[in-house]
Amino acid sequence: MKKKIIIGLLMVSALSFGAGNINNSGQRGFYHTQIMNNLSEKQQTELTEMMQDRREANYKKSLDIRSKQLELEKLLAEDKVNWKSVERVNKQISDMKAKQRLEGMKFRSNVEDKYGISMGHKGMKGNCGSIGGKHMNNGNHMNGGNGYRNN
Repeated sequence: MKKKIIIGLLMVSALSFGAGNINNSGQRGFYHTQIMNNLSEKQQTELTEMMQDRREANYKKSLDIRSKQLELEKLLAEDKVNWKSVERVNKQISDMKAKQRLEGMKFRSNVEDKYGISMGHKGMKGNCGSIGGKHMNNGNHMNGGNGYRNN
């Protein structure tokens, strides 16, 4: 019974993750193009390489996290759950995710300092979706705008 519940939860999470990626892919492409248009060719090449390296490192770390999550699921699927082991693995997952988030913050800060552009997720400083502190468009999603200029 536990295995069926776990499999069902995995399927729901996989489907919802896939739907989120489909909805956001067009927005990311538009934002990426706007960022690149404001950089020199050399800067575009450097930033593209930095982003590719970051993606590869992030992918490998995500695989490590997923491996730990599977280990956790295996522990939880046992007939007699060893809660100390569950707690240990759960802490390892939390630490790995926290390290990954911190590396992402450092990367975004480095890009902002080096190129003067925001990479989004800027709760600490600057505006999300801005280039050099200026918004890319006049849209305001909170007031019913669609994010595109209507000139």
